[in-house]
Amino acid sequence: MTTNTEQAASDDQARPTQSELARYQRAYRVSTRHSEIYPMWQAAMAHAVLLEHDGDRIYADHGHLNGRQLSEGARATARAFALLIAESPARNEEELSHKVAIYEMMCFLEGELERSRTTYMVELAMHYDGIDLGIQLRKEPIANGPKGVQ
Repeated sequence: MTTNTEQAASDDQARPTQSELARYQRAYRVSTRHSEIYPMWQAAMAHAVLLEHDGDRIYADHGHLNGRQLSEGARATARAFALLIAESPARNEEELSHKVAIYEMMCFLEGELERSRTTYMVELAMHYDGIDLGIQLRKEPIANGPKGVQ
């Protein structure tokens, strides 16, 4: 029989370390602040587009990576923010509109659908949120894009 004592708990290797607890604390705070994550997604996407535009520029202070490489890093960051936003159910129309905007932006970025499945995950989440909020989303054709958007 195992007894829960302070000594037993401190020797338990499965328990989270202080740095892991701090990470979980940050993750929890971020996951409950949709309105703070969306502008971070917007900024990362804007940075990705700007860095891609100047793709041959070398950034010596950042590992001598070029603009295209840093652009892909910004896209990866934006995808992480998009997944955080998609993961939590939308509590209102504004949060749902953010998911729709993310989907629309990512859907039209050249090569994004081949790079990652994030766009599809956001699309699925926004449809379920629409159902939960009593809002029907539908695809409508747009002349400039490969697919319709909501």
